[in-house]
Amino acid sequence: MWTNRRHPSRWRVLQVTLAATMLTSCATDAPAPAAPPLPEFQPTASVEDIMRSMVDPAADAMWDAVVTTVTDAGVEEVRPQTEEDWLALERGAIMLVEAGNLLLIDGRRIAREGAVSELPGVDLEPDEIAVRVANNRDAWMRLARELHDAGVVMLDAVRARDVDGLLDGGDRLDVACENCHSRFWYPDNPAWSGARETGGSPSP
Repeated sequence: MWTNRRHPSRWRVLQVTLAATMLTSCATDAPAPAAPPLPEFQPTASVEDIMRSMVDPAADAMWDAVVTTVTDAGVEEVRPQTEEDWLALERGAIMLVEAGNLLLIDGRRIAREGAVSELPGVDLEPDEIAVRVANNRDAWMRLARELHDAGVVMLDAVRARDVDGLLDGGDRLDVACENCHSRFWYPDNPAWSGARETGGSPSP
């Protein structure tokens, strides 16, 4: 009789032990809390900042890298000569490629607060440009992609040490820049209609 009274007590202890083990296991296997969302892009620099700091200097370097000048004294040719020359051009091409991507980020201002056109009547005011971009977002994205793609052509040419490819990329870059400026930067001018879209010149 004494042994039979002890037996249920042992069983209760075993039940409690199993329950505690199961609770510990459940607590251990509980799913981890969801990771916080990644931060959104923070477009601090304006479009004008990107143009002045990245696109303009890089584009000028690429265009000036291969030049043929004919004078009375003869023909003068400028070409990348050293490894340092090519590496500098590679950095410029990368800046052009990534500038095209930066221009696609939503919420980027056209210019800093209070900025005005440096060439009134030739260039639109920043607020006017912003309206055009907002009303033609698809065109803006397509033209930013043209800048990117021209940069890719030049980057491939630089890495291949291909002067002809560099010239081809320079032509594409010129068209991409003029297409964007004519659509978003310049006041409506019939003389430019269709000319810049094909890389041409305005009528006299």
